[in-house]
Amino acid sequence: MLGIAAAMLVVAGFAVGGAAQAQQTQAMKGHLVDVMCATKHATEGDYIAKHDKKCLLMEGCVKSGYSLVTAEGKVLKLDAKGSQLALDLIKKTERESNWTVAVNGSVSGDMITVASIQLQ
Repeated sequence: MLGIAAAMLVVAGFAVGGAAQAQQTQAMKGHLVDVMCATKHATEGDYIAKHDKKCLLMEGCVKSGYSLVTAEGKVLKLDAKGSQLALDLIKKTERESNWTVAVNGSVSGDMITVASIQLQ
């Protein structure tokens, strides 16, 4: 009986490991926009490109978290780690607008589990 339970745990471990491998890290490019503004203006190319540092640092925008808006206008929300990395990046750079970034991470639905983020 104990042997069967151990075998089931091994099989379950392989299933979980396989699922983790299925979510591979990928490189994505787009514009860094807070979630609050992105959900309202994602399809407005001019708005996204002109979205500025002042807005990105407003309290409500910071609290909403950050997202990557793709060239197709798709909004991919950054996970908590990614939002913190984005906030740190925004604060330390002199850039005022055109927040084009490269994000490395894994996508699940409309969420990115972020490994890294860099200005482009």
